[in-house]
Amino acid sequence: MGQAILQTHGLTKKYGDFLALDAVSLTLKKGDIYGLVGRNGAGKTTFFKCVMGLATPTSGDVVISGEKSNLNAARQQMGFMINPSFFPYLNPKESLEYLCYVKGIKAKGEVEQLLKWVGLDGIKKPFKAFSLGMKQRLGIAGALLGSPSIVVLDEPINGLDPQGIIDMREVIKTVHAESGATFIISSHILSELDLVATQFGFIDHGELLQEITRDDLHERTKSTLHIEVDNVPKAQAVLQSMGIEDVAANGRSLMLKTHLEKSNEIARTLINSAVEVYDLHRQKATLEEYFMRLIGGEQDA
Repeated sequence: MGQAILQTHGLTKKYGDFLALDAVSLTLKKGDIYGLVGRNGAGKTTFFKCVMGLATPTSGDVVISGEKSNLNAARQQMGFMINPSFFPYLNPKESLEYLCYVKGIKAKGEVEQLLKWVGLDGIKKPFKAFSLGMKQRLGIAGALLGSPSIVVLDEPINGLDPQGIIDMREVIKTVHAESGATFIISSHILSELDLVATQFGFIDHGELLQEITRDDLHERTKSTLHIEVDNVPKAQAVLQSMGIEDVAANGRSLMLKTHLEKSNEIARTLINSAVEVYDLHRQKATLEEYFMRLIGGEQDA
């Protein structure tokens, strides 16, 4: 891991006066599951279309495995799923076999292996009788045909019921582990992406606001201890005597990011030191709250 397999530099796309992508510079590293997070209409699908050659950027560059000039050849190592669609009368095996024929893929046993990974092996009913979750899973299998090194999944859990979301999560984990491919997945549901992604990019109004690892994201949303007291300077001195130095003060409140396991001891020591404790509680920002603060907006109703 660590080697850049896909990069964009200042990728910009305009439709008339509308700026769909605003100088997006993104790095996808080999082996990652990259979660591209943004509200509906934030620019996620436009970004994918520019990367895959389905739309022409107004400006900026796309680099795939170090290749910038011969992108059409480099794109042959990419698989993608955007609104999966297959012939309504074909079953999963027939659907993938037809795709193999169209793409000139002759890998023996690949169709059967992919259907096992996505949980559709042995299914005989036609595509028109599929649930949305089954359609999405077949779409992932189709994206993996030909053993691409990069797999693009656009909103794979959108519209799924809770069980379908759980199934899709397990499918993504399985095919990532088994195929060895690098994934980039878009969604507006950060909490679900958090269960599979290793890296995140936050996009809003066509602008990539931040790229962050899963570990760093969790560090920024981890629990804090909030204490409301009558005498902040005295409370800070008491905490320092306990070896707790990293304390932030705001009005009558103190906030600790460490020593959270000592909350009972902290409360007892403050009270024994004649500090009035009005409130003491743990607080953890949800991933959605972090995202909404980042984009400076309110959550959709």
